[in-house]
Amino acid sequence: MKHIYMLFIALTLGLTAQAQLPDGSIAPDFTATDINGVEWNLYELLDAGNTVILDFYATWCGPCWSYAQDGTLEEIYSTFGPDGTGDVYVFALESDDSTTAADLNGTGTSTTGDWVSLLNMPIIDNAASIFNSYACTYYPTIYTVCPDYTLVESGQASFDGHMTAAFAPCGNTINGPAPMLSYNGETSSCGGGEWSASTSVANFGSDAVTAMTFEVSLNGAGQPDVMWTGALYNGSNETIDLGSYSTVGTLDYKLASVNGDIWDAEDIVDIVGSNETNTYIQVRITTDNWPQETGWEITNASGAFVAGEPIGSLAGQINTELFWNVALDMNECYVFTLLDDFGDGLYASQWGNYVDGSASIVSMDGTNDIGIVWSYEGSSGIMFEEIVAGMEVTSTSASIIENELTSSVNVFPNPFSDNTSLTFTTVEAGNASVVVYNLVGQKVIEMNLGNITAGTQRVELDFASMEVGIYLVSLTAGGETSTLRVTSTH
Repeated sequence: MKHIYMLFIALTLGLTAQAQLPDGSIAPDFTATDINGVEWNLYELLDAGNTVILDFYATWCGPCWSYAQDGTLEEIYSTFGPDGTGDVYVFALESDDSTTAADLNGTGTSTTGDWVSLLNMPIIDNAASIFNSYACTYYPTIYTVCPDYTLVESGQASFDGHMTAAFAPCGNTINGPAPMLSYNGETSSCGGGEWSASTSVANFGSDAVTAMTFEVSLNGAGQPDVMWTGALYNGSNETIDLGSYSTVGTLDYKLASVNGDIWDAEDIVDIVGSNETNTYIQVRITTDNWPQETGWEITNASGAFVAGEPIGSLAGQINTELFWNVALDMNECYVFTLLDDFGDGLYASQWGNYVDGSASIVSMDGTNDIGIVWSYEGSSGIMFEEIVAGMEVTSTSASIIENELTSSVNVFPNPFSDNTSLTFTTVEAGNASVVVYNLVGQKVIEMNLGNITAGTQRVELDFASMEVGIYLVSLTAGGETSTLRVTSTH
């Protein structure tokens, strides 16, 4: 298995490493020279009051590459690094000494891409000795080190997650204005129509943001700059309209100035078109050797969950072709997202003698295929954490195979505090079960209801001991499965 292979390499690099350093440990000091010849000492940076984030990775590591492409650490370094507020340093430590400079530059045989061009923070190569001193056992391992030398394993967190790790435990504050971008506009164009772009800006700094200039481009073509003035104080958010467009592709927007000072923050978003389909589709996925990493979901134009399977729910179904029937509404647009939490998609053959997986959306008329709405082949070599496809419903199926269970399932109240009730109706007796997942695919509730009678059933779900947030409730009864999204607010 690829995970065992990666763990073996990590352990080979440091045979004395038994476990990650626990949160609160004292970070081992190190002095290292980056690929540009600049020497860095950890304790010197900490003594100067800086927070330091250490990203231990390998050039061949799929999830490392996917997380780097996400841009979270790059954004932190741009916003809070020496060219920003001057509060945080971020280091990328390539920790497999068997890799080469060619691998680092994306031209070798053991690499996922050009790391030198992708990363904007200092890169330290041949960092296996530091990897070992931090008791790392897998890639990526990401630590946040506070000025008092203590550390927490912040991992592949979101920007907000890293800010919580970097500033709350460390007792730090960010001096000056510190805006952070998060795209919240449309990600698909329904029927080739116009779509709107916008970004949410949060200020993590001590000073108010009073003016911002955004440089916008679409597919490399420059668009008019967007100017904003106002008063965005610490902890506040503001949505900025970035314009409306009729062409899909890559939207690149940069925060070029803040309060009259030059700034360097960037976000890149892929906007997809929409393929026509009818009101009845079938989602087909052939899993690879690691089905527990795969999930999918369909959301409507408002972002509401319509159907899907959370990551972890396909565990045990190796190299298996799976089908899900989904009924859609006429003249509506939807977004399908295929998920892989390891970051390598269904491209399994890269790890040895494994069979690649595949996925497709098929437009159906009763039991007959009408056409392929969207498809992906793992053998294409494309790796991903998520792939998005747009759909526009333009016709009605002559004969839709209805999912009797889906139409009868309800959770009320929703949202709820502590407890809620799941009700459903089945037309025949049979075994039934309920599984509740959190959004990282972990099972938090698992109930075997046994052999139930036909008719309406009611099941009480207890969330009192769980964290506030969104969960997926998956009900299987009468040979059918239905999944609903619920929200706990206690």
